[in-house]
Amino acid sequence: MSETRPPPPELEKLPTAWLVRVGAAALALLASASVAAWALWVLWRPGTERPLPMPPSTQQVGMIDQPPFSLDRRADALKARQRERLEGYGWVDMDAGVIHQPIDAAMRQLLSEAGGGAR
Repeated sequence: MSETRPPPPELEKLPTAWLVRVGAAALALLASASVAAWALWVLWRPGTERPLPMPPSTQQVGMIDQPPFSLDRRADALKARQRERLEGYGWVDMDAGVIHQPIDAAMRQLLSEAGGGAR
């Protein structure tokens, strides 16, 4: 009845040299695969992804003409149209008899119809 017992886990000797070699080989493989993937990406990408540099005086961002913001007046025109619609009268749906009117006039009309604002 003499059984041989395995040594306790604390006393087992791990093959550290072998583990270090396997880890180093895995890191080397990963590094070489990364370098190879980068090289293939640089060499085989289409020529359209490598555009020629633009001259310094050209006002372009990518493929879109980009004028300086100080010269662009589209936002001012849009604000003026929106302000004109907010502050003026007009038809929303002529067939249904729906109009739009300035906010101040609409609030005054609502207060006068409600009897002085008491609801």
